[in-house]
Amino acid sequence: MSLKDQLISLTDTVPGAVGIAFVSEEDTITINNEIHYPMMSVFKLHQSLAVANELNKRGADFDSIIPIREKELDRNTWSPMLKKYGEKDFNISIGELVDYALTSSDNNASNLLFRYIVSPKETGNFVKSIAKDTTFNISYSEAEMKQDHNLSYQNYTSPLSASLLIRQLFTSDMLSPAARNFIKTALTTVTTGQDRLGAAISDTQGIVFAHKTGSGFRNAAGELIAHNDVGYFRLPDGRDYSLAVFIRDFSGSEKEASAIIAGISRCVYDYFKNSDM
Repeated sequence: MSLKDQLISLTDTVPGAVGIAFVSEEDTITINNEIHYPMMSVFKLHQSLAVANELNKRGADFDSIIPIREKELDRNTWSPMLKKYGEKDFNISIGELVDYALTSSDNNASNLLFRYIVSPKETGNFVKSIAKDTTFNISYSEAEMKQDHNLSYQNYTSPLSASLLIRQLFTSDMLSPAARNFIKTALTTVTTGQDRLGAAISDTQGIVFAHKTGSGFRNAAGELIAHNDVGYFRLPDGRDYSLAVFIRDFSGSEKEASAIIAGISRCVYDYFKNSDM
């Protein structure tokens, strides 16, 4: 059975829309790519690229420091950085904010970067200027989506656009070497969604794996608006691929959605490592 047929068999009974994009040097396979999938925190990948570009334009870098007032932080959002900051006003490097936004998907870090460095609209415009596939839109911050969950649907992507973007980061000179290395390192140390794409290779040695997750909120029908992961895999023999799996309007639990993503990732990995693709 072809890889595409295997993937279709894994998705055709899921209670929600599942979009998949597999990209290697030799092949590209998509499933349900025509649907717009809410990105949720996947857009923090795009944001990191736009921040790096804006810093370069300003003659600054990730070591640049910005002052933050304690009252700017939202204590009722996903924000691991509150364990370190939040009791008083503080200074923080832009690089630390980017690291929090990528590795732990920190919403406060993302909101601060949008406020002080580059807006959602500017982020989308920059990434569209360099991306191989511009089927995505970024209009709203985490703070705005928290106030109105329906806005999540307007920060969308196709699976192929996301898969191509993370692959482009790892295989081209889209940014300066220092900025690329910083972002790549952060993506290889992501702590969220360990039960998604990475579950397929958790007991395998020598694989470079980098990814960005996105999830959150239920719509008026009680469905998960989004449960996502986009990743880059490089095997010990040097062959590589990227894989995006986006789930929209899912009537099950987050655990069940993660299991679907893990199963798809395992199917792709097993097929790829044993093929001549």
